[in-house]
Amino acid sequence: MKSFLLNKDNKPTVSWSQIPPNTFFEGPVPEGYFLAVCPSENIVILDVDVRKNGNGFNHIPLSILSELENTFHYSTKSGGSHYFIAYSGNKPLMNKTSKFFLDLRIGKNESTGNNGGYVRYQHNKDIRECIHLIKESSPELNNFLESLFMGVNYSEDEKEITE
Repeated sequence: MKSFLLNKDNKPTVSWSQIPPNTFFEGPVPEGYFLAVCPSENIVILDVDVRKNGNGFNHIPLSILSELENTFHYSTKSGGSHYFIAYSGNKPLMNKTSKFFLDLRIGKNESTGNNGGYVRYQHNKDIRECIHLIKESSPELNNFLESLFMGVNYSEDEKEITE
């Protein structure tokens, strides 16, 4: 994990992909700036958006939402959530947005060449104090994440993905 500042337009104030892992912004966030967090390689963040034209929560099966509620998460100002997950699957995930108002942010992955992604961190505790609250994903959650971001369908009844 790492953290850094965003300006008032939510743009990084530094070349964030060049920041080494386990480097964190220290001190109070200056007025007019925001804190961003980039997950480490094995952590993914599911960003659930709630907007006038759609609600990501409407696309999350109840069994998946129940699991997500047990990992570290916080509500965003728009009414959505950021869920931090220790991804235990074996498929290479990428930073992606979906048509379901669900976005995925992953840590840097050397094998895929992905520099990783970040979210605006809106929690009141330092991320380092919350890492132990991040839970490992179940096979069911892995299938759900993979179905969203790999162009396949998730079947809640069968708890698996289909082409």
